[in-house]
Amino acid sequence: MGTSWCGQTVLTTLGLGLVFVTFGSCRVLLIKFSANKDGKYEYLPVTVNVSAEFIKLAVCFTLAVRGFIAEQRLCKDVFSLSRSDCVQLLKWSVPGLLYFLDNLIAFYVIKYFQPAVVVLLGNFGIITTSVLFRLVLRRKLSRLQWSALVILFLSIVLLSNTSQTTVDHHKHHAVNHVVTSDDSGAESVGDICQAEKTTATSRNVSSDGGIIDLKKLKDSSVSFHFHQGHLLIIIQCVISSLANIYNEKIFKEGSGMEESIYVQNSKLYLFGIVFNSLSLVIHGMYRNKVLNCGLFYGHNVYSVVLIFVTAGYGLTIALILKFRDNMFYLLSSQVTTVVMVTASIYFFGFNPDLDFFLTSPIVLLAIYVYNIGKHQEIPHQRPCRSSQDDEQVCSEASSLIISSDNPME
Repeated sequence: MGTSWCGQTVLTTLGLGLVFVTFGSCRVLLIKFSANKDGKYEYLPVTVNVSAEFIKLAVCFTLAVRGFIAEQRLCKDVFSLSRSDCVQLLKWSVPGLLYFLDNLIAFYVIKYFQPAVVVLLGNFGIITTSVLFRLVLRRKLSRLQWSALVILFLSIVLLSNTSQTTVDHHKHHAVNHVVTSDDSGAESVGDICQAEKTTATSRNVSSDGGIIDLKKLKDSSVSFHFHQGHLLIIIQCVISSLANIYNEKIFKEGSGMEESIYVQNSKLYLFGIVFNSLSLVIHGMYRNKVLNCGLFYGHNVYSVVLIFVTAGYGLTIALILKFRDNMFYLLSSQVTTVVMVTASIYFFGFNPDLDFFLTSPIVLLAIYVYNIGKHQEIPHQRPCRSSQDDEQVCSEASSLIISSDNPME
């Protein structure tokens, strides 16, 4: 009986990881495919996120209500909120805001790098997650793990440098949502509904922060050029790590494990809708485009599929953080890395050079060393003498060693 239960748990874990990798890989590819031939989004990326939040809320709220009916709970018990309940509800606004920013930045990161490089550089999230684990959750890391993080950081820097010369300049994405206007300042409906036409040769980093002149970078004597793409990667990794750690914390703290995940997710996605909708209202260009052209103007088949994939991706992450942990999330992301490198070579003509092939395994190896590090570094245990008093001392020392290996400290 125990073996059967264990087997089901392993299959469930593998299935959850497979679904996560599938949604994660498809999401990055669909973001790339949903742009037009000039590399611009004719739709507003925030409309993808707000639509996905509505889908996630609808799914979780329906399942939550179904659970309430099965438990025969009264409506007044379910929807009555005390002051403490309102305070608890506001806690979900923090990950709601962070996920809103994370999902929006994803559309802008991909204009600087190939999808394969995006997921490889996203491994910087392991570093930010580890640091936040230490600062927020007081989780200790061994010296071997810190060494692996240093190697990971250096290899990611080297990888981002080699990726600048391997990306195809003619397929480079230019994402620009600025609305042009005439001399009088009046915007026509056609101007608002038309994606701005930009030319890659007329722009560079210093003038608009958009297009990277890869030829100049390759010929430059500077070995590493830090640009907005790297900054966005770092910001996204920090935001994503904060969101996942905080979300896991409130999922599991107190009586969180006893509360239905559908109820918890409904609270989270409610704030996700609020923040995404506010950006449509507050941002003048977003507001004018939605009012004049409609919420789904410019969408294509890829962007519509992207809405549902983003919704499924978010639901999968919630399941991982509720019933597994952040480390499972990060390890599953490494499988996504392998899938995306293969897909980029096949779909986007990604031609990695020798430096890329030599550096990429170092990233994965550093991640492997990091994960085995917590099991390898155990304090040296002196052999115990046979006397009764010494046996008691050795027993206490053994208990300290076991507690020091506890990753939740």
